[in-house]
Amino acid sequence: MKKIVLQTVTVIALSATALSAQSEMDTDGDGLLSYNELLAAYPEMTEENFTAIDTNSDGAVDADEMKVATDAGLLPS
Repeated sequence: MKKIVLQTVTVIALSATALSAQSEMDTDGDGLLSYNELLAAYPEMTEENFTAIDTNSDGAVDADEMKVATDAGLLPS
């Protein structure tokens, strides 16, 4: 039981950190990250990286796409 609680708390903490980081990158405040916003945070970002992260091909990265990209290691270092 303690292990489950610890894992849950860890997931919540990581999610909050990711959302905070995303809101700092979201310079226009629309809740989405454009290629230019990600490029400012990740100077090594390429259009190919962005296309791989933007899985629904709407031209912007939402919180779910950002989480998947982070978990999959798709963000450039």
